Amino acid sequence: MSLLKINIDNVKKVFVLEDAQDRVDFFTEIFGNISYFITAKVDVAIKALNETQFDLIFLDHDLEELELIEDSPKVINYDKRTGLDVARVLRDTINCETPCIIHSMNPIGSGNMIKAHPWNTIHIPYHQLRKCFEKEEKK
Repeated sequence: MSLLKINIDNVKKVFVLEDAQDRVDFFTEIFGNISYFITAKVDVAIKALNETQFDLIFLDHDLEELELIEDSPKVINYDKRTGLDVARVLRDTINCETPCIIHSMNPIGSGNMIKAHPWNTIHIPYHQLRKCFEKEEKK
């Protein structure tokens, strides 16, 4: 099944932004012999997307990443970074035209991500994405 008209035979390198271990396990299982890079860290994601050309990108919105930012010795703010932070800079990376699947179950977050990076991007919630690959495997 190819929703973005991706020839899976041409996919050699995949990027995934994901923090949930069960989903990480799913992605590693479906990729088989395809080279992949998986991270849950926004800064690591942005660095990888700037430095490495990928053939396909998967982005989640809600991440468990909390970064501490110290405003003063007595005040610590928690900055919740999400996949939206990655989508916002994706257009300025070498992967700006790489097909991107947003697999987040968060409809508002996913919509904002598509608005931030609308090029060659589609939203397929994770549960539907799983079904796509299950159907492919049964053929």
